[in-house]
Formats: sequence, C-alpha cells, structure tokens
Amino acid sequence: MPENIALGVSLGEGTDGLTLLVAIFVSNFPEALVGSASMRIQGRSQTFILGTWVLCAVLLTLAVVVGAGPLASSAPETISLPLAFAAGAVLASLADTLMPEAYKKGGPTVALSTTAGFVLSYVLATV
Repeated sequence: MPENIALGVSLGEGTDGLTLLVAIFVSNFPEALVGSASMRIQGRSQTFILGTWVLCAVLLTLAVVVGAGPLASSAPETISLPLAFAAGAVLASLADTLMPEAYKKGGPTVALSTTAGFVLSYVLATV
C-alpha cells in the first residue's frame, strides 16, 4: 500500500511515475509468484488465489488514486509521512527477506554493493 500511495503522489505531481510503476511491478511480481505457489502448495484453490490477487490489485489501485488525488495537492509535511512509511516498508521487506539470503549466498560484498546502490540513489535523487 505505501508504495502505491507514493506512486499516486508521483503521478499526481507530474513527476516520472512511470519509472516508479515499473520498479514496483518488477519488485513485486516475483513475490506474487512465490506467494501464489505457496498458496497452491497449501492446497488453496485457483479461484481463491486469483480472488486474493484481484482484491489486492483493487486495493492497491485505490491507494494510487488516493495518492494521485487528495495527497498529491497536499502540503509536503502531509505527504512526508506516507512517503517515509513507504520507504520504511521497502527497507523492512528488503532487510527481512532479501538481504539475509543475499548475504548468505554472496558474502560481505553484498553489504558493500547495497551501500553503493544506496549512495548512488541518493546522489541521483539530489542532482
């Protein structure tokens, strides 16, 4: 949800929301596939799995609409909380799932490359 609110805000402000949309899709699609496979292994029906993802799609679309509508014209102080929450949610997801496995398979260079990526993102955002 927080990512989609951030996407809506960026679309409402007229910034490059398409890039954020692609990034969200690319990062979430593999997670959705894994989740679907896990539900299938647990014996959930195809109807349940598709229904769950359709419901998620509807809720996430509503979050984009809220971000693009009322929040896009809000004061920066108002938008800062959902955007900070979105950033925190992404970091928490990375720290919980991706980073431990990456470190296990890649070793200490993963920490260095993660830091380099963060610095690059910061530089690109401030230039």
